[in-house]
Amino acid sequence: MFEQISRTRRFGYARVSSQTQEDNSSLEAQKEEFIQKGVPEQNIRIEVGSAADKIQDRPIFYHLINDELKENDLLLVTKIDRCSRNTLEFLKLQDRLHQKGVRFISLDLPYSNDLAVNQLISTNLAAIATFENERRKDRQRQGIQAAKKNGKYFGRKTVIDKKLISQVQDLKENKNLSITEISKITGRARNTIYKILKQELNYIPYNRLVKATKGETNEIK
Repeated sequence: MFEQISRTRRFGYARVSSQTQEDNSSLEAQKEEFIQKGVPEQNIRIEVGSAADKIQDRPIFYHLINDELKENDLLLVTKIDRCSRNTLEFLKLQDRLHQKGVRFISLDLPYSNDLAVNQLISTNLAAIATFENERRKDRQRQGIQAAKKNGKYFGRKTVIDKKLISQVQDLKENKNLSITEISKITGRARNTIYKILKQELNYIPYNRLVKATKGETNEIK
């Protein structure tokens, strides 16, 4: 199928949600798939962060979509959840790429050279994926409720420890990084970083989260 696509610029977007996944070679596997599909290594973009974040909160993907991709380019991801976690976000992305004249292929989905057919396939399968994900979450909620009723549920083990708190404090207060930037470096979710800043390091909501320190206030970006 790929041989039937005109020779055009090809880009691959590889993403993992945490440093742990990066360490277990998930990114290398994604890169290898792209290379096998004819994507030059220099055109592979890599990011650590959650697909649940808005595109603006994923700077590498945001720059790729807004500034790098041009008309007739081809964008590949290995799985549809590398770029979106629900149907609405996928539809927004698909429309954005369509307006730029960029072809999009998720390697875990069927593909057609007819752009309209390809969009229909992708949209329907994205909707199914979202439906299945919501069913899975519902089953998890039911399981948790049953475990709580039987006194067997003790909650998830927290990832927040003294080492992470110290790292977050250094990145914020000494290097003046934003929550998003700290999240990328630590491999932890933005809400985890926010929780540390608020509950462990005494930052408080004031329009945006800030920290009062003897007469002066430091804002978190």
